[in-house]
Amino acid sequence: MISLKHFRASLRFSAFSLVLIVTPFLHAELTPYTGGKPLTFQSKSSVPFLAPPDYWNRYLIQVWQYQTDVRRDLTQYEAAGLRAFHIDRGWQQDALIAFAREKNLPYYVDHAADKGLLHLTAATGVNGILNTPALMPRPVSLSDPAVTATLKDHLRKNITTTKEGPVLAYSFDDEISLASFNSPSEVDNSPATVAIYHEWLSKKYSGEIARLNLAWATAYRDFSEAMPVSFEDLRTGHNKPPFSQWRLARWMDWRAFMDTHFATVLADLTRYTNSLDPRIPAGFVGAQQPSAYGGYDYNKLGHAVQFLEAYDIDGTNEILRSFWSWPESRPRVQTWFSNGNANLDRWFHWYYLLHGNRGAIAWPETGGYGPWFGEGRKPAPFLTKNRAVLEEIQGDLSRKLFEKDARFETDAIAVFYSMPSIRASWVTDVIPHGKTWPRRSSSLDNQAQSAGKNRISWFKLLEDCGYQYNVVSNDQVADGHLLREGYRVLILNRAIALSDGEAEAIRDFVRAGGTIVADHWCGLLDENGNGRPLGALDDVFGVKRTEKDTYFGGGDQLCELNGENYQKPYLERLEYEGTERYEEIVIPERNRGTLLENSTGAGRSIYLNLSPLAYFDHSLRFGSYGDSWRAMLKSILAGAGVIPNITATASSNSNSFPPVEVLRWDLHNGRQLVGIVMNPSRQGAIDSIGDVGKTGTAMLDLTITRKDGWRKAVNIRNGESYPEGTEIRLHWDPFDAVIIECDR
Repeated sequence: MISLKHFRASLRFSAFSLVLIVTPFLHAELTPYTGGKPLTFQSKSSVPFLAPPDYWNRYLIQVWQYQTDVRRDLTQYEAAGLRAFHIDRGWQQDALIAFAREKNLPYYVDHAADKGLLHLTAATGVNGILNTPALMPRPVSLSDPAVTATLKDHLRKNITTTKEGPVLAYSFDDEISLASFNSPSEVDNSPATVAIYHEWLSKKYSGEIARLNLAWATAYRDFSEAMPVSFEDLRTGHNKPPFSQWRLARWMDWRAFMDTHFATVLADLTRYTNSLDPRIPAGFVGAQQPSAYGGYDYNKLGHAVQFLEAYDIDGTNEILRSFWSWPESRPRVQTWFSNGNANLDRWFHWYYLLHGNRGAIAWPETGGYGPWFGEGRKPAPFLTKNRAVLEEIQGDLSRKLFEKDARFETDAIAVFYSMPSIRASWVTDVIPHGKTWPRRSSSLDNQAQSAGKNRISWFKLLEDCGYQYNVVSNDQVADGHLLREGYRVLILNRAIALSDGEAEAIRDFVRAGGTIVADHWCGLLDENGNGRPLGALDDVFGVKRTEKDTYFGGGDQLCELNGENYQKPYLERLEYEGTERYEEIVIPERNRGTLLENSTGAGRSIYLNLSPLAYFDHSLRFGSYGDSWRAMLKSILAGAGVIPNITATASSNSNSFPPVEVLRWDLHNGRQLVGIVMNPSRQGAIDSIGDVGKTGTAMLDLTITRKDGWRKAVNIRNGESYPEGTEIRLHWDPFDAVIIECDR
């Protein structure tokens, strides 16, 4: 173990060395960073990019029609600054479409494929598939041609009607899932789906049953013998170290196939919707965070639909922002659940606008107040208080972000997204549940999923250090995306499962001058969930392993975030009793040391052997614990030649207030838009704004520093111009956004 002080010194020396020695090689080997491109759509389930209609060229808040009727309550909507809504299904609602045309009221269509098929209900058998470990058919199998025909029949009827008005997007359904949200249910082993599964396995293993047998440790003669398995069939052999003895391939393949199958069905529905109305994007709303169950692999869903509303749980918004980047900026929105706090409402819309969301779906009911609108009612005070801001957000200001060539700017930093790693991490999460793992509900998973909390902790850590980043999928990494796009740094966040192809592409990246940073457990399993005697990148990191490796407090402890404690405060869910620490930060791999640095070719590899999960807690994030993380990461990234040009700090009464995020947009006309928003730790939810954590309570002194100087800088919210120089100083309400347009 080396001290943080010595580590910083070594990185300063490394940065100097990079300038003197490595830079010519970098220029020869790494292309200039372009901010990253969208996924290359090459899979069979891929659907084309479809730009939103011209009238959706700004942020739009769309009122869900719950306990309200737009025809009756439009005056109340307008008093709150709202002029968009939703239509449910749409068939035989010609009068409502005519009203929307007359009033120039845009709308999105929900349940266009009806309810109960993609989103299972009590009527369609959802209660029969929950809380059991058994494999079972999905009550409404998505492999059944009759089900697909029914979905398309609903689409045909609803779209034929609704396409006659100013429609924004078509949503097949709300909160769809293979089973129920992300709850672990082992569907669909119906004969039709299993037949498709056999075809998928044959394709994956190149038609060679010997390759499958090697991965599965089986002796099948034909792919037809390879049947899906429940997690229960593997559970007891995967609840302790060593990882080298784990063999998850039979279950991991089944989960990967079901995610693929789900995306393929959605892609088919998207294409069919496009055939009915080729102008308007199609997708769904109420999407969940990535998890082992439910069908939420965004590497696949990103190929399958053209529009999404995804609950922003553990960074789902930034995953989509990265995968749906310019030039294929597919529209995404958030659901707005107000808790009656006008300040938080204002922050919510500024935050998501500046992160590239094209609008929000307003759930028009608030606990303690009730419905927002209705006969004889007046809009709630917390709504009318924000009327001017909501009109501003939905006006010319937001149009700047949605011009054809405007793009969200990121630094040359990639954060790894790997569904095999998410699934393997989930296996460690459910250890405390034992045989009750099927009761790990989706809401519990949202509170206590280690892969998700690891991801959002890395996001907040990078943002707090002044950086923006792109999420890159394991497929992109294997395909050479890092080198093609000129990334300088790859964050391998809880990347427990790596394929040989991914590992080799990462080696190429390092040899060419890139820097990789792993937190822990990197590449201990392959992409199938089978253990390796050594980590896939141990040679690059210079890590030495043995079969007797021990983890966390008790040495054989693999669960870091205990879901049995999901109702307790976040820090009490973390299983850290008896763990080793470094600068207050937990060390996952005992007796290995921390901050292990190695060189390969022109690049560097840093194995932290530290877990960032506690960073999500706002009390630690804004204390000495967070200070240690930020100092360490800033030093590492500076050593890689990645230094933010624009930073912001806010303070009150001389006390630092860390959660300030800088967001940059290239307006592609020689001008840049710089946004500043408050950036608290937020536990998202599917029915409320969630726990927003630490927020400001008073006006703050804000300093925005631009290393290469401000030129022709104008605050586009109030028209104030700023003199040239490196600093802009403002008095700032942290629930508002500062938005400055300037020359590049």
